Amino acid sequence: MGTQKWCQPRKLILPLTIGVIFILALGPLTDPDLFWHLSNGKLIWQTKRVPHQDPFAFTMAGKEWTCHEWLTEVVVYGLYSGLGQAALIVGGGALVAASFALTAARCRTSPYVAAFATLLAALASMPSWGVRPQMVSLLMSSLSLLILERRWPVWTLVPLAGLWANLHGGFATGMAIVGAQVLGNAIDSLRGNDRVSKRKRARQLMMSALGMILATLANPYGIKLLIYPFQTLASGAMREYIVEWFSPDFHKLAFQPLAMLLLALILSLALSRRGPSATSLILLLGTIYAALNSVRHVPLLAVVSAPVLAQQMSNIKPWHGIFKTRHCSMLSAPCPPRLAVCVSVVAIAVLVGGSAYKIYMVTRQNRAAQMERYPVQALQFMRQAELAGNLFNRYSWGGFLIWQGEKVFIDGRADLYGDEFFKLYVDVYKGRVAPYQVFQQHGIRRVVIEPDCALATLLEQSASWDKVYKDNLAVVFLKTGAG
Repeated sequence: MGTQKWCQPRKLILPLTIGVIFILALGPLTDPDLFWHLSNGKLIWQTKRVPHQDPFAFTMAGKEWTCHEWLTEVVVYGLYSGLGQAALIVGGGALVAASFALTAARCRTSPYVAAFATLLAALASMPSWGVRPQMVSLLMSSLSLLILERRWPVWTLVPLAGLWANLHGGFATGMAIVGAQVLGNAIDSLRGNDRVSKRKRARQLMMSALGMILATLANPYGIKLLIYPFQTLASGAMREYIVEWFSPDFHKLAFQPLAMLLLALILSLALSRRGPSATSLILLLGTIYAALNSVRHVPLLAVVSAPVLAQQMSNIKPWHGIFKTRHCSMLSAPCPPRLAVCVSVVAIAVLVGGSAYKIYMVTRQNRAAQMERYPVQALQFMRQAELAGNLFNRYSWGGFLIWQGEKVFIDGRADLYGDEFFKLYVDVYKGRVAPYQVFQQHGIRRVVIEPDCALATLLEQSASWDKVYKDNLAVVFLKTGAG
């Protein structure tokens, strides 16, 4: 009887949806920042200390560095060194799936509506997925929202904030979520009858927010870490030059699910018989603005919006109770016992088999995927030819070169380099300024860049630089004379 009850279609739809999201989230290890995260995790494992000065770029040697993801890097490198690349692939997929599992748990509607809203939100956030610390913040955001919406003890947010502050710089999101709860609770108390309990809740939230701020101080950098998120958001160079900080390009197929999510939200809010709470509306408007401002923030919109979309869809009058009608009785009716077992076994087999096959294929193709994006062969050539000296490199290749033991000119840590240096790099790379003075200043002897970039054209025309290697992805120049 237990199996029969469990195997109703409505009991299976959400686990199946989360399983599909897990499979979709399994991908090769090609994120540009993953490699320097691995390198720093390795360094911390070896030295047993968290770095406070940059150890990877010769241009920033000794400069103060706030490594806000140090604990995630320790875990990531520990998984990689102990279990190999497959562990990172599975771990990345599990982080995404867990984030949306918590999101689905916040949808207090029909499982079918919850599954639709959760899957659509997940698809909208796919361009930002990857094995990266940012996915830890996605999970933490989902958990914080669940704690608050389910009215679990708010003090649990305090140790969560302390842990979050050592995992990723997105810990400020947790404070923003609590702030939205305080503001929304205050608005609801003005138009509601139960003002006493709402005021009590507001006091609890404000005390928790204070505790969260104090808890974040338990990190290797102290109060400096609290300033870091605001410094990052204030960087003009990052918003101007780094793709994940661009606004979504709705001309691209990858962002069509985001467009559909936004349209679904507008339509459901317009047709619903009852609007969302003030807190939900504040969070929704804030995350929509953030997502339209930067692709990086789309996953946060996804976990905020899915329960709102599900609830508003359920409140649309023509759909109200649709899953309780006799026409849809087969969706809620239990299966016969034998059929229940068969359905369960098939569903589990499909998910396990699909996951295993995807993990196998991604792991098998991981090396090839990296060779398509990073100068693997060019680096091999430089080592075989024993080419030495300071290296000027493409920005997105910096992390990979660090992982391969090179000291780099620049890498994905834009916050470390600062706006002025980052703009200088872009001007040199795009040929807006002559590179020779910059190269002389930093003692550049080698250059590895794309063969079709403006800088490559300039160096080909220079008598002081020889093109010693070229393939479809990269070209290597070596300084041979003065000038």
